Amino acid sequence: MGKSGQKLFAGLPVAVLLILISPLLFSCALSRVVVLEDSLTAEQHNDLGYVYEQKEIFDLAEKEYLLAVKKRKEWHVPYFNLGNLMFKTEDYKKSEDFFRKALKYDPNNPDIMNNLANALMMQARYREAELMIEQALRIENKKEYIDTLETIEKRKGPASQ
Repeated sequence: MGKSGQKLFAGLPVAVLLILISPLLFSCALSRVVVLEDSLTAEQHNDLGYVYEQKEIFDLAEKEYLLAVKKRKEWHVPYFNLGNLMFKTEDYKKSEDFFRKALKYDPNNPDIMNNLANALMMQARYREAELMIEQALRIENKKEYIDTLETIEKRKGPASQ
């Protein structure tokens, strides 16, 4: 090879040389987008949401419950949990909406009816709340449902009765 081998690129202009070798220099630096599939089940997202809710990390709890809903749209539990979460954060309209969605998928669940009655009561919609808790009581006569009915009656006052 001798001296001519050492001057392999000596006759090429620098710009051409850079164009030729730039793909080699920057190919390792190019970022790659990696899409990871969510390996958690709806139940696992729901459980994680519950843990976050108990720790009062409400934004992450909501995110996990919504992921559970996305994985299993017709499962009432994450809707119920979202309703409870919205109730805790005093967003009673959203709470009502989520309880109604939970009832859509589990229409005879008296616990959902009780919580929906509470959300309605907090919006001063006493008649609707009363009807809902009475429906729950027809399914199951629990002390907490009776307490809800009594609270509704107290809040609406004697003028509405």
